[in-house]
Amino acid sequence: MKEAYRCVYMEDALVVKSLLDSAGIPSRILSGDMLDVNPFFSATVQGVRILVSDEDWEDARAVAADFKSRRED
Repeated sequence: MKEAYRCVYMEDALVVKSLLDSAGIPSRILSGDMLDVNPFFSATVQGVRILVSDEDWEDARAVAADFKSRRED
């Protein structure tokens, strides 16, 4: 498993995971210590990580990069 995306907020991770699922790329969300009790708007000290298989890593990084570029617009 390789890290395809890392972010501070869980809601960003949930969107990226949804995009990966839609692209047929299985993924897992791992998060460190949460700083808030609301799971849809919470930050983590270590960041939220999305992991994918080694075979899907390049495609997953492309999906995550597309999300990040659209988010910054």
